[in-house]
Amino acid sequence: MQAAVDFMMSYGVALLIIIIAAGIIYKVGVLNPNITPVYCQPSPGFSCGQFAMNTSGVLTLSLAQATGGPIIINGIACSSRANQTIVGPMYGNIHVTSNSAYYPSGVYASTPLGSLTMYSGSSYILYANCYSSGGIAASNLGNAFFGYVWLNYTIPGYGSTRQQVATFVAKYT
Repeated sequence: MQAAVDFMMSYGVALLIIIIAAGIIYKVGVLNPNITPVYCQPSPGFSCGQFAMNTSGVLTLSLAQATGGPIIINGIACSSRANQTIVGPMYGNIHVTSNSAYYPSGVYASTPLGSLTMYSGSSYILYANCYSSGGIAASNLGNAFFGYVWLNYTIPGYGSTRQQVATFVAKYT
């Protein structure tokens, strides 16, 4: 009889510990499939600082450059896909121009694109509407957006360059 009670107690305690551990794992959300890691992977010569995507589809990105000299930013683009040749965005500002239709209204009023100079070792906060196949990539809070950022920039004394500068995943805030 004593052996049966000891057996039931030891297995009962083990079962109780397993139930408590499962409850903690559930409550913390470790097994939640909606958890998406947020990251920004820059291209060589650039680095990502803070970034956010609002529910209207506007990306705010603190981008730093270390290309060795100043660059003049002529345009920025954000898209959910690259084009077939992988040299530009598939949607939205496909030529990475400074056309104001592709930018949040009034953001660059103090420093218009085409005269915005970023010095090597410095950073600047850039804004762009992000696009997907349906137009501007607006979504609900908490949803994730996977995208690419391109810059059209000029190095003084050289020609214009259009380059993908970052790949990112952001949650809509």
